[in-house]
Amino acid sequence: MNKTFLNLFSFKSSTSCTITMVVCALIISFIDSQLPQGVSVGEAYAILALIGLMGKDSRLITIGATAGTVLTLEGLYISEHGSALWIVWTNRILAIFIIWVVAAFSLAQVQFLKEQEESEKIKEAYKLLKKETTYLTLLKDIATLSNSSDPVEEVLKQAMNKVCQFKGWPVAHVYIKKGGEDLLRSSKLWVLEDWEGFKEFKEKTEATDFRPGLGLPGRVLAEQKSSMIKNLKKDSNFPRIDFAQKNGLQSGFAFPVFIGPKIIAVMEFYSKELIVEELKLNEFTETLGLLLGRPFERDHAGLKKEEYEEHLRRLYTRMKAVREDEDSLRDSDIHNNLQ
Repeated sequence: MNKTFLNLFSFKSSTSCTITMVVCALIISFIDSQLPQGVSVGEAYAILALIGLMGKDSRLITIGATAGTVLTLEGLYISEHGSALWIVWTNRILAIFIIWVVAAFSLAQVQFLKEQEESEKIKEAYKLLKKETTYLTLLKDIATLSNSSDPVEEVLKQAMNKVCQFKGWPVAHVYIKKGGEDLLRSSKLWVLEDWEGFKEFKEKTEATDFRPGLGLPGRVLAEQKSSMIKNLKKDSNFPRIDFAQKNGLQSGFAFPVFIGPKIIAVMEFYSKELIVEELKLNEFTETLGLLLGRPFERDHAGLKKEEYEEHLRRLYTRMKAVREDEDSLRDSDIHNNLQ
């Protein structure tokens, strides 16, 4: 008897299980009383043990088997007289034997199911622990990156690459907040699984600025926290949907990068599979957003407001130049390979 069968016919509570056992016992006892002593239906009391099994309760299985035994012996006195005594006793003893064989198998099955459930709980706990450890390791790696002397753009690219590898996401991109305005503009920094395959989505993204509330990045800017679109096709506030669909993207996730209480950038990721809501991911990216603010903070240290805004413009230009250099090198490599 497998687990699926048991789940299909299991009882919701021990009370309903007990009531069912009592009803079955009364019906079988009544039938037994109407038959001659030489004809026993005591085997039918094995149903009581099976009801306990369906309730996944060892105590009820034992009670059912014991009740079946008592009622089988009681049948000696309530049944009509008929066959020879040895036939009567043989039938009754055989019935009791069958009842306890069924009870023994039922008890073994319940024990097996309990051990299986415990095993599944341990496996689930191990998976959660492994995921927790992986998140902590990733945070440690990105914290090391954030505290390094590498340029901001290099830190961001490496951080995006690590997150993409961890989650299996093919697309990552960073928006930079423009000066003192509530406006997000593409940094032209990307991590792409397939540069040619995501070309249209990349071009559309780089040509689009986002204000608070508009699209996935604008939602993050407005709400000051991470945001997820489980199904891009079903979201009415995603301006790049046509290009995302062409490139096979189904879900999106983005989170803010902070300097103190202010958003300095928004990092977005996209998946070809539907993303499942995950509380740990939100907690992870909340910390990640603070960590990735450090290289920006070092870059802006000691600057006044006017200088800070000008520095942001220079940073944007610098990131754009890095991106163009990478594109140029990539095109050059492709040209050389063709030759």
